[in-house]
Amino acid sequence: MGLTYKDDQDLHFLQHCTEEQLINIAQLLTHDDNGKRRLASELLKHTQYQSLEAHPERHRQCWQLIAGELQHFGGDSIANKLRGHGPQYRAILIDVCKRLGLKADKEMPTFDIEQNLLEHFLRNAWKKMNETHKAEFLAAVNTRVTELEELLPQLMKDKKLASGVSHLLSGQLSRILRTHAAMSVIGHGLVRGVGLGGPLGAALNGVKAVSGSAFRVTIPAVLQVACLRRILAAEAMSESL
Repeated sequence: MGLTYKDDQDLHFLQHCTEEQLINIAQLLTHDDNGKRRLASELLKHTQYQSLEAHPERHRQCWQLIAGELQHFGGDSIANKLRGHGPQYRAILIDVCKRLGLKADKEMPTFDIEQNLLEHFLRNAWKKMNETHKAEFLAAVNTRVTELEELLPQLMKDKKLASGVSHLLSGQLSRILRTHAAMSVIGHGLVRGVGLGGPLGAALNGVKAVSGSAFRVTIPAVLQVACLRRILAAEAMSESL
């Protein structure tokens, strides 16, 4: 079909992300956790993206293509071909909520749905963590707070805390979703069975049967996008003070 970006208000903020932040999102979309190119990736084939390979701000120049890649993975390939593009981010977000066992209120703003998703995800993770994993998570988000319910409000407002969550998501989540066989047993000892402990491994215990390669892409990508939105919102608020 080729890569087509459908203008999406919920993804406009990507143009204000740093090169490094966009590289992280693009990597999630185009490569698996072993660093291999995804066969379904359209971004890697796009002439504009290829032509800017040596450009220092390649990904900032191609933020719309990166957004289009997320839309591409968020939809059924046949449906994408018929309409000429993938679904909008909000539809992908609501689908991810469903896959992670969270009922999204479709009347809520996107920002609030993302917030509920992140809190739901982190609560599930916290319940499964042992004391060592909790200590590692708290150190990663750079806080002395030791109770999750006290920490959650800060996670959505503080730049360093949001960055820590983003780092954890990009570093571990895709590993847990790497095979159809693994995804089919999420919620039934997956983390212990494949040896992937830690906060993000435990969080996916709450996922009901997830199948299809696209969810190995869209789940970590949506969580990453939700974190980035909060990082930029925190920066904007800080600059306005």
